[in-house]
Amino acid sequence: MPPIDFRLILVTDRSQVSDQSLPVAVQQAVQAGLPAVQLRERDLPTRDLLELARRIHDITKLQGVPLLINDRVDLVLALDLDGVHLRANSLPVSVARRILGERCFVGVSTHSPDEVRRANDDGADYVIVGPVFDTPSKRAYGEPLGLERFAEACCGSSIPVFAIGGITRERISEVRRAGAYGVAMIGGILGRRDIGMATEEMCVALQSPL
Repeated sequence: MPPIDFRLILVTDRSQVSDQSLPVAVQQAVQAGLPAVQLRERDLPTRDLLELARRIHDITKLQGVPLLINDRVDLVLALDLDGVHLRANSLPVSVARRILGERCFVGVSTHSPDEVRRANDDGADYVIVGPVFDTPSKRAYGEPLGLERFAEACCGSSIPVFAIGGITRERISEVRRAGAYGVAMIGGILGRRDIGMATEEMCVALQSPL
């Protein structure tokens, strides 16, 4: 299994990209140092998602940037992607691992310390935990955890924990002090006018000493 050597994951949402295509936005982020991409466009039909994933993979593989896709183990196989990201209530980690083997990352979205412990027990490679802070894109998942419960989730994990939900450059140090290995972001990058600059700012914040 390759090591988790990235600390920033761009989670895609093409509705937040206002004046260009999602592949162009991803390219700008990758050129600015983005280390990992999670393709999360659940509303797209399979053929459209396949084509979008192919276009983005053409960008990421040139730079050695891992491309993960939500739930679609079949598309990981079809396009030779780097891994799959599962919802807490979707395909079990063990099933995804049996299909993909050890060469691919298997990550899980979690929303509580209990779900984090379950993902650890199930053999996930990393977890994304949130929402830590309030954010419109994550309100469907309930009240934000807050830093105290997020820290509890980190303490119960032996695999890397990525914070998501309301993460800004200023809050990166807060979640890192609470135990985050890294952060996953949507609007903090895609919602910015200068995607490259936003990416650089987040990378610098993640590398800064606490």
